[in-house]
Amino acid sequence: MKNITPCAADGATNMMGKKNGCLKLMKDENPDMLLVHCVVHRENLVAKNLSPVLNKITILVVKCINSIKVSTKQERIFKLYCEENNEPHVRLLLYTEVRWLSKGNCLKRFMELFDTLSGFLSDKTEMQYLLTIHSKAYLSYLTDIFEKLKMLNKELQETNKTLVDVKAKIFDCITSIELFEKDVYQKQAIITVSVNSKM
Repeated sequence: MKNITPCAADGATNMMGKKNGCLKLMKDENPDMLLVHCVVHRENLVAKNLSPVLNKITILVVKCINSIKVSTKQERIFKLYCEENNEPHVRLLLYTEVRWLSKGNCLKRFMELFDTLSGFLSDKTEMQYLLTIHSKAYLSYLTDIFEKLKMLNKELQETNKTLVDVKAKIFDCITSIELFEKDVYQKQAIITVSVNSKM
């Protein structure tokens, strides 16, 4: 116990409890131990706080998926519909709050089947909203972001990673996102200038 210098936890009460939490018991044995909040768990907390627009898109996607997953008959009909359209997948993935990385997998599969879903759910108001240009752009953006977060999370959980390695990976991801954002704004400015010059 004396050899443990830092210890990370996700903030759960069984870990952080003041009377008999795991970290409290460890700290009693080794008062010099440094307690830190888990870096990977912070990423999870940030991913939960989406902007209202992106949160609305996520809710609509979940409603569309649930409308198919609600009954086995509906799911069988969707499977046949996918087979008729020669889709690589015939099932949608459920998003569960507990396994937060499932959101990325769920959105990715939804995007892969988007054209088929637009035909299958054409009568649903949720799907009609997702078919608008802005909604589809937000959905694509969400899918890409959660794919990047999933890749980052897997890198953070590799064996023999130090806190320095983890921080470097996170800063690398943040820098990449900032560069993507800058690139998008530059392309928007170029498009705006070219449209104005044609007028």
